[in-house]
Amino acid sequence: MREGYAEMDDGLRFVLVNHAVETLFHQPADHILGQKLGDLLPEDIAVSLENRLQQVLDSGTEAQFEHCWPLTDNRIELRIRCKGEGLALFLAEITDFRNAERALRQETERWQMIDERFKAALSVTQLVVFKIDRNLRYLWGYNNQVGVSDQEGVGKTPLDFFDPPSAARLIDFFQSVMESGEGKRTELALRPLKIHEDRYFVTSAKPLFSESGEVIGLTGASVDITPQVRQREELANAREEAFIATAEAERASLSKSKFLAAASHDLRQPVQSLLLLIEVLKTRLAGSPVKKAVDQMEEAVNALRLLFDSMLDISRLDAGVIVPVLQTVSLDSLLGRLADEYRLRAEHLSLDFRLIPTSVHVRTDPVLIERVLRNLLENALRYCPSGRVLVGCRRKKKMVRIDVVDTGIGIAADHLDDIFEEFHQVANAARDRSQGLGLGLSIVKRIMRLLDGTVSVRSTLGRGSRFSITLPVAHQLVTGDRRAIDGTEGAEGLILIIEDDALLRDSLEMMLRNWGYRTMSACLGEEALAKIEEFGIPDAVIADYRLSSGLTGIETVLRLSETTGQLIPSLIITGDTAPERVREVHGSGLRIMHKPVAADELRRALLGMISIHSRHSVETLTDTKTQ
Repeated sequence: MREGYAEMDDGLRFVLVNHAVETLFHQPADHILGQKLGDLLPEDIAVSLENRLQQVLDSGTEAQFEHCWPLTDNRIELRIRCKGEGLALFLAEITDFRNAERALRQETERWQMIDERFKAALSVTQLVVFKIDRNLRYLWGYNNQVGVSDQEGVGKTPLDFFDPPSAARLIDFFQSVMESGEGKRTELALRPLKIHEDRYFVTSAKPLFSESGEVIGLTGASVDITPQVRQREELANAREEAFIATAEAERASLSKSKFLAAASHDLRQPVQSLLLLIEVLKTRLAGSPVKKAVDQMEEAVNALRLLFDSMLDISRLDAGVIVPVLQTVSLDSLLGRLADEYRLRAEHLSLDFRLIPTSVHVRTDPVLIERVLRNLLENALRYCPSGRVLVGCRRKKKMVRIDVVDTGIGIAADHLDDIFEEFHQVANAARDRSQGLGLGLSIVKRIMRLLDGTVSVRSTLGRGSRFSITLPVAHQLVTGDRRAIDGTEGAEGLILIIEDDALLRDSLEMMLRNWGYRTMSACLGEEALAKIEEFGIPDAVIADYRLSSGLTGIETVLRLSETTGQLIPSLIITGDTAPERVREVHGSGLRIMHKPVAADELRRALLGMISIHSRHSVETLTDTKTQ
């Protein structure tokens, strides 16, 4: 026997031992037989063992216990039972068994700790891991996403966890993985039976193979992305709402533009007639007592014209027909000229006007930037009842900031974002025309956007405001050639008027004749062509763009040029401010003026057109004679 076996008499002396016992005592049997434990082992150990043996012998029972064997330091298991008048002993070496048992226990504890940590990690994440067999039964799984405990899911299929449509989608995915033999990944919407709402998962799975290469199941993981999907849906809804809101705003803006264009055109016609008739009255009533009333009429109509001109500026800027002509401009020269002009007005209002000199040159459109600065200076003087107005520049690397500072009434913080919108005026609830129309800053904003610059404002209510614009700095000054046409020369020549509005047509004829021109008129383009054949070629043409029927003003002028074989100086007058219409008229290359046109502006335009045409005709005739 590999196990030690020995027998003792009633005096606890060995009477029989096998070879395994000889090995334990490191002595042959003849040295062991007849001996007690005290003769073979250390006294303290021998006494303890003999006491336990004596107890079994006296009681006639059995006993089993472990002991550290002193001769080998190994663990020995002793089983003792009575035999006759003596004892039978079984001694087994269990050191390796106990070591293996301890190692197994430690490994089990380690795996239990890993399992607990894994479960703890899964409990706070959106991850589900699982393993299923060929028949789609779960062999094990860890999850906290579908309302089923880990043990409850073993042996179940997806049909036990999800509603039929969801389970069908998941089963189709698992089967496709096992049939292809390759790992796959997909996003699935699943509705757990115990949750009653859709949950969204990104599920990955790969097949498991037997030693023979047969697919026997699969293992996988699912990440719950429901919060991300919900957020994605919310963002999509928000984008859709924003798109709808933007489309609504664009439709509203388009409707506003069309309304303003239509209303502007219809209103400009009578205003234009009023301006022309007032000019005639002023000439004929010079020195009359009613001259003051005519002047007041002119002032009222000019205020209305200012409103139309501002609306037209906005329409032209929105239409994109204004193209900046960039030049190198001396800020000191530009600001100095404006300061000389506005300083006189400031003195009249008892304001201190100061300009800080600068040597900076900028690259910009001088006409447009002057319009911006004038609007800012007008506002500064208008809303500064006392104190001072300061204009200065500050250079920052490649940009320069121009500040217009006043110590006026200031602007409340909640109005700062609105002052650049059309018709918004902070301190003019009564709509006093002397306080402006509320369009200046909206025009400033559009022009600065066109010039790739910025406009900003800082203000404190009751203490004043600082309006600032920024422009790119130029490195050298390039001077331009500017020529002006003197509008004081005598008027002569034949003017063709094409206008379908009878009142405006008669007003134009009356005013032009009053200036000394000869006129002929037509209400339609076709009638104008007939007039040319009957009365000859005019020196200039004034045509309304929109005629009641047939040809437009532009088409009529171009047809006149084809018929006569020469370019006739032509002026298109229009009251249409729709962006697409403004682009069309500018694209024709003809000179354009927008109703209502001031009498002086019309007179200068005619004189300039006829003067340039006459000079060009003389030069052409001279060149022909020379040849």
